[in-house]
Amino acid sequence: MESLKMFAYSRTSVLIGLRNIHEDKWDNQPENFPNTIRWNAGHIYVTTEIFLHKADPNYAVIYPQWKSFFINGTRPSDWMKKPPSKNEIIHALEEQKERILTYSHNDLKKVAKEVQTFHALSLDTIEQALQFITWHDGLHLGIIKSMDKVCSN
Repeated sequence: MESLKMFAYSRTSVLIGLRNIHEDKWDNQPENFPNTIRWNAGHIYVTTEIFLHKADPNYAVIYPQWKSFFINGTRPSDWMKKPPSKNEIIHALEEQKERILTYSHNDLKKVAKEVQTFHALSLDTIEQALQFITWHDGLHLGIIKSMDKVCSN
């Protein structure tokens, strides 16, 4: 249950941060940053969908078409279509938060259907996937805040 509380805190922080950044900054790409605020916000959403669906195939992926914008290795400079708006991304992140918070404590303890491994880290349970997602939210929130400051100067 503590993992859900930490996720709720992390995601709430992301949502507050994103709401406080004017949309005219969302597509600025400061020097030495590989992407934009919009990309980072969408990337948080898409990564969460992918990781939870791999761990628990019953977790339905919403907006699978967003992968082409926000998955690792993509860049706004390569986008051929119009990406989701600030409001669409924030709404999706809010809805995703609510879906995740409906997991019961017992569901989190289940063994992941597909174990994801990064170097020495293996995400063996749904809860471990959620803990990675929580860390990932915080990582990208830091990047987003840095980009906001750079875009303000």
